[in-house]
Amino acid sequence: MNEYYVETMKTKKIYDDFIYHMLSHSDFFSVVYYRLRKDSPLNKYLKEYKKALRPYILHAENAHKWPNMETWDKRSVYRLAFYYADMKCYDILIRVNDIFEWDYPRAPMDLCFYKDGYCWFALTAHEYDAFVYTNNEKDIQELRELGVTVEFSEDNARLFHYDLEKEMNHYRTKILNKKNSSK
Repeated sequence: MNEYYVETMKTKKIYDDFIYHMLSHSDFFSVVYYRLRKDSPLNKYLKEYKKALRPYILHAENAHKWPNMETWDKRSVYRLAFYYADMKCYDILIRVNDIFEWDYPRAPMDLCFYKDGYCWFALTAHEYDAFVYTNNEKDIQELRELGVTVEFSEDNARLFHYDLEKEMNHYRTKILNKKNSSK
């Protein structure tokens, strides 16, 4: 799989168009909700996102590893939440102005998009790292046409797979229904 580094999205419009494109071409997406300790409440911004995205939840679990990120911090709580990539999420995901604003405390951390069971867009916002994983040159061309600056990084890149079927039975049904309704 080829890895492409996402250098920049120069305007809010490019970011908004990127989110629309990713929702249209992905099966699901994930974000990470951060809390300092197990007994700490979510801050008001994270609560607003969590409430708004609740109708689209597929699965959530505490994690210390997600695409392009692994934390050794065992005290803090990182809740990795997966959501169905529904266009109704668009207005929620464009509340921030830039892809790198997906970071605590103003938003959940590290928005990632998945298709066919693997992460094809991985973000580590606090590091200003964003990558697209694809062997399809059309995917890269479409992003460039949106105004997203993407540069080839490496081939044979490591992919991040999530087998959500093991976690919840209705995942395949939702994804298949989405694909069938778009035909």
